[in-house]
Amino acid sequence: MDPLSMAAWRKSGNSGVGRAELWSPHRQFFQSRGYTLWIVGREYNHEPPNDNPRAPDGFSYENEFSADMPEPRCVSIGSPMHFPARTTDNRDVVIVLLSDGMIVGENCVDVLRKIATGKNAGIDRNHTLPLLDEIHYENLVFGVFPLVGSSFIPAWFSNIAHALESMTPKSWRASHFCMIILWCTDLFLSNFLSSRRHGRWDPEQKQDFLRPRYYIIDFEWAVQFSSDSDPASRTVTGPPLPWDIYRRPPPPEMQSELPYCPFKADVWQVGKSFMGCILHIEHVVPDVLKLFRQMSADSAEDRPSAREAVTQLNKIRNELSTEILQACIEELDDYDVSDDFREHEFFDLVPS
Repeated sequence: MDPLSMAAWRKSGNSGVGRAELWSPHRQFFQSRGYTLWIVGREYNHEPPNDNPRAPDGFSYENEFSADMPEPRCVSIGSPMHFPARTTDNRDVVIVLLSDGMIVGENCVDVLRKIATGKNAGIDRNHTLPLLDEIHYENLVFGVFPLVGSSFIPAWFSNIAHALESMTPKSWRASHFCMIILWCTDLFLSNFLSSRRHGRWDPEQKQDFLRPRYYIIDFEWAVQFSSDSDPASRTVTGPPLPWDIYRRPPPPEMQSELPYCPFKADVWQVGKSFMGCILHIEHVVPDVLKLFRQMSADSAEDRPSAREAVTQLNKIRNELSTEILQACIEELDDYDVSDDFREHEFFDLVPS
C-alpha cells in the first residue's frame, strides 16, 4: 500500500471501477486483521463476501413486523474513503480511511478516540457512531464502524411524533465529552444515519417493537476546544476548507473574514436541514417550523443555542395533541440527500 494523501485516495476511487482497483489489492491485509472486504458490484454497489446471515450487533435492526424480511443483498456506498467488510463472526462493518498521517485527518482521529470509544461511546445522549477498531498501515489510519441500517433521508416517518423524535437528539453536541467541545462543520442530513435496517416505518403499523436510534458520522472537519478555554476564545474564521472543496451551504458569518461562533454555525446547519423535511406540513406544526427558522436565522445572535433548541423542541412536542402527533406525514418523493446542496444555490451564497 503506497503512501497516499487523503486527496489522492479520494481522487483514485471516484468511480465504482476506481474503488475496486483502490481497495481490492489490499484484501489480504484487511483479512489479516479479521475483516473480509465486500465484493464490488455495479457502480457503487457492494455485495457481502459470503452467504452467511448478518450477525446481530445492536446497531442495525428491525421491528417485529419486518424482522423476517430478507437481508438487503447489496449496499451502495458513494465515498471512496468507505468500504464495507464482514468480520470473522459475520458482523458487518464499514472501514473508513480517516487520516493519511501526514497532512489530513489527525484531528479527526483524535476527536473519534475521545468521543466514539470507551465509556464516552456508551453515553446515551452521545449519538456518535462508535469507533470499533483502529487499523494502521504505514502512513494510513483506518477506522472500523458498525454498518448502520440506512441514511436519514430514506428513513421516512409514519407520523409527526416519529419525525420530532428523530430530530431531538441531533444537537447533543452542546454537551461536553472527555474535556472537549466540538464544532462539526458538517451537520447535514447526509451525515445522519438511522439504525433501521430497511429504512422506513410501515405506515400500517401503529407501534414499533424497537425504536430506531440515530447516529452522527463524519468528523473530518471537526474542530475541538478545551473545556477550560475561555468561551470568548472559541471562535473560527471562514470555512473549514477552501470553498471549492467545502461545497456546503454556509451560514452568513462563515462568508466573512471575521471570527464567529462555530456552535451557532452548527445550529444553522441543523435548522436548515430539518426545515426541508417538514416544510410541507407547516400548517400542522407551525411552532416547529418557527423554531427551525430561528435556528437558521441570518444573524447568529438571533439563533438559540443547541441546548435551547432541544429544550424548545421538547416543549413544543409535549404540548401537541395526540391527534396531531399521530398524523401521517406525506413523503417527499423529490427530497433526498442531494437537497443538502444544490450547486446553483451554493454559488449564490459563497463569496466570489
